Amino acid sequence: MNAISSVGLKNSLRIFETLMVKNASRVEIANELDLTKTTVGEITKNFVELGFIREKEKDHDPSKIGKPQTLLEIVPDAFYVVGIGILRKQVEGCLVDASGKILSRKSQRYTSLDYDSIMNSVFKIADNLILNNSNKVNAITFGAPGTLDSKNGIILKPAKFLEFENVPLAKIFSNKYKVNAWVENDADVAAIAEKYYGKGKNLNSFIYIHMEEGIGSGIILNGEIHHGEYGYAGEMGHFLVKDDGKFKYLEDIYGADAILDRVKGLGISNFESLKKAEKDGDKKVIEFLEEIGEEVGSVIVSTIHLTGISTIFLGGKATYLGNTFLNSVRNTIKKYLFYDHEIKVELSTLGDAFVVALGASAHGRVKCVEKVLKK
Repeated sequence: MNAISSVGLKNSLRIFETLMVKNASRVEIANELDLTKTTVGEITKNFVELGFIREKEKDHDPSKIGKPQTLLEIVPDAFYVVGIGILRKQVEGCLVDASGKILSRKSQRYTSLDYDSIMNSVFKIADNLILNNSNKVNAITFGAPGTLDSKNGIILKPAKFLEFENVPLAKIFSNKYKVNAWVENDADVAAIAEKYYGKGKNLNSFIYIHMEEGIGSGIILNGEIHHGEYGYAGEMGHFLVKDDGKFKYLEDIYGADAILDRVKGLGISNFESLKKAEKDGDKKVIEFLEEIGEEVGSVIVSTIHLTGISTIFLGGKATYLGNTFLNSVRNTIKKYLFYDHEIKVELSTLGDAFVVALGASAHGRVKCVEKVLKK
């Protein structure tokens, strides 16, 4: 593509992504994205001709003079996308239309953790979501843990999930189902879910921290996922922390599996019971959650200093750790932030497991449009 067409592609995707969040008029889009009305008019005309968007009259306000404002909205039946989250203990999936409406949702725990059993579970979810809608499904997009080759759709070497090392996931599923297939990091697509479905709407930059067995973060920078030079930017779980005088990775001490291992002596076997113990004011649990908050908070301080991003959302199993954990994170940041300015740290409301599948579907919607435009 030449430079002009590259700019046109970028602006087209920005406009479509704006409509993924809200219906808007051409004038509103031009003002929000700092584009000329002519540019917006040409791009939206192309989208209308492609069948991706359509006009919709805004409800008329009787107190105002003149015609009702014409809004643009995404055509729901333009295409369907399947989003699948490959987690370390289960697979989550959803089917969405082009507007982002969830049409179906499926989940299945692995019967065992060998490669074949995991793949059978993933195929079962994909079969359920795709085969009944095969004439409308244009793509399947995965959110998966660890380092990836996103360009070629390969899972490379996910920590704590070595059964899935060097798996060409996109090729396997595109060949089987004859649809486009893409693979992205689980924390990155969770951040994308926060951008389109959660508290990240209308924010240009924020960080979503996904606390599971691994601890990753999706960095939304200037409206886009920041991958870094080798694609693993945001691997917060691999920050080094001292434990008994030795360096360890953060996720090896405070990943979801490590947390449950630490509290099993207190009679707690899952995150639901941990959440209840926090609410009931269990002293030992409170002290442990404060400890986790301090360590995660210290890593967030370094991340804020490095990126300059001041809005943080905590998701995954963090949503079970309650206000004790959240307040400890906030207090640590406030104590050690070198420049006193407003920092926003909140728990995500999108849940712990499904957020990956949901974000994968949103990423797939953008990739579907990008693929058509590149043709």
